Amino acid sequence: MQQNKPLILIKLGGSVITDKTKTLTPRMDIIKRLVGEIVKARKELKDCLFLIGHGQGSFGHVPAAKYQTINGFINEESRYGMAVVYNTALQFNRIVVDEFIKQGLPAVSWLATQNILTSLGKKQKYFLKTLEMYLRNGLMPVTTGDVFVDEKQGCTIWSCEEIFTFLTKKLPFPIREIVYVTETNGVYGLDKKVIPQITPDTWPKIKKAVGTSIGFDVTGGMKLKMEESLKLAKKGINVKIMSGLQEDNLYDALIDKKWAGTLVTLP
Repeated sequence: MQQNKPLILIKLGGSVITDKTKTLTPRMDIIKRLVGEIVKARKELKDCLFLIGHGQGSFGHVPAAKYQTINGFINEESRYGMAVVYNTALQFNRIVVDEFIKQGLPAVSWLATQNILTSLGKKQKYFLKTLEMYLRNGLMPVTTGDVFVDEKQGCTIWSCEEIFTFLTKKLPFPIREIVYVTETNGVYGLDKKVIPQITPDTWPKIKKAVGTSIGFDVTGGMKLKMEESLKLAKKGINVKIMSGLQEDNLYDALIDKKWAGTLVTLP
């Protein structure tokens, strides 16, 4: 059984592992390559635990936008919509988990919707022991942005970034880092160049340059990613935001070789 080894959290963004302009369209070639890079890094980082998350891209975001699921039970279609969003999110999670298994990793689905209860979008009750034991027993959990049962409004949605931020507060493992894999090369400034490092002090000047996502997205895109990253940076957890389209960029970042992207950290 694994003890309290450092934990690395990696999110494979929906923008890079799906075609967000077309419904239910995974980019299987990219998924396979990124999984391969994680497999390769995991062999070198034997003293670390891995928790994988992924966005929904052209899967869960599409029905979530149609039924306005993030706002709860707002009309007669809302309950059906919640079921559709959950089913679609689960379908894509199985695609991602299946690829990890094909490449030899003991990946298991861990769905936040079955373990976290919210109230007006804020966490209310939660059970994380199963997730903790997956990690301690050498399994690799794979989670995703998800639709939650909400005590007050019926349902809501948390992005994978929000789930990660929550888990860093509640899991009994030291957090080594969080890596967000996107289709962009990092966070761009007003000059359209990638900003290599952002801190809570420099963010106010940069914020107006950060745009929204292309295609389907109901959870805030890069702006939400930065907001969650800054919360983590203030707690001393470094966040790397990078492109998954560049071969071996994820692998290099994980093993601390030269990588391209944006580091969110304390000054």
